Amino acid sequence: MIITLTLNPAVDQTLLVPEVRLGETNRVRATDIDPGGKGLNVARMVKRLGRPAVTIALVGGPTGHYIRHRLEHEGVETDLVEIRGTTRINISILDESSGIQTNFNQEGAEIDPTDLLAVEAKIAGWLQEMNVMAMGGSLPPGALPDTYARLIRWMNESGIRTALDSSGEALKEGIKAQPYLIKPNLREAQDLLGRTLTTDEDVIAAAEELRSRGISVVVISMGKRGAIAVDEKGVWKAIPPNVKVGSTIGAGDSMMAGLVIGIAEYMSLPDSVALGTAAATATVMNERTELGTPDQVQELLPLIRVEKIK
Repeated sequence: MIITLTLNPAVDQTLLVPEVRLGETNRVRATDIDPGGKGLNVARMVKRLGRPAVTIALVGGPTGHYIRHRLEHEGVETDLVEIRGTTRINISILDESSGIQTNFNQEGAEIDPTDLLAVEAKIAGWLQEMNVMAMGGSLPPGALPDTYARLIRWMNESGIRTALDSSGEALKEGIKAQPYLIKPNLREAQDLLGRTLTTDEDVIAAAEELRSRGISVVVISMGKRGAIAVDEKGVWKAIPPNVKVGSTIGAGDSMMAGLVIGIAEYMSLPDSVALGTAAATATVMNERTELGTPDQVQELLPLIRVEKIK
């Protein structure tokens, strides 16, 4: 069983504007409203790929109710913790004339120790059934930077493999607890290591350095260049086919869904990263905020090249 954890979810509202004009009234051509947060999207894609998943999240207020309703409508099993605050709304504005997207992300509702204790109680209730937990995204106000690290250590002691996809201090602290897998993108890996990663060789060296810190599997996603994946058996590069890009929203979470399915089903790393890359590519092909479909993923999977580098 795959469990996903989102401590700072959001309702994501994307506004499509023909041309953004600062200081003027802008007409919105279309609006998308979706559940937001890495763990929520991972669970949504895992469900689309026909595997069971349960998502644990902190939600509150009308926006929290919306998230609950949408996930249940999509058939995603939920085990949510209600907080006193209101789940944040993140707004993205896509200027269709330039293709530039500008994001406005709120910090999120402040939580207190009792909220985290409630999350831990939810997790404890699934310990006997889960074999992998995917956690990620930002931490809400009130959560300490080592929150993921403490949960990872608990899962390690319980024999459960963890997948972490975060950034900033939450990621820096989290990797100290040695999660089973991390999946930073290029920017996150650069921030983590404090250097620019330009070539594939740079990325490979970065992944190997991160793995040397006690992380079993490191996957660094590079957008249309694919992904570099490293474990104890070697280094691989997954290369997607050239496709027409509709939107990159949700692509990283779709890749993580494929990777955690691979962990849960004891796939080899090449097979796991191929599935993750196919899921990410399927999502990229779709317009606006739509995640990839199962049919798209199955059609793309044979087209993903996974080359062993060393």
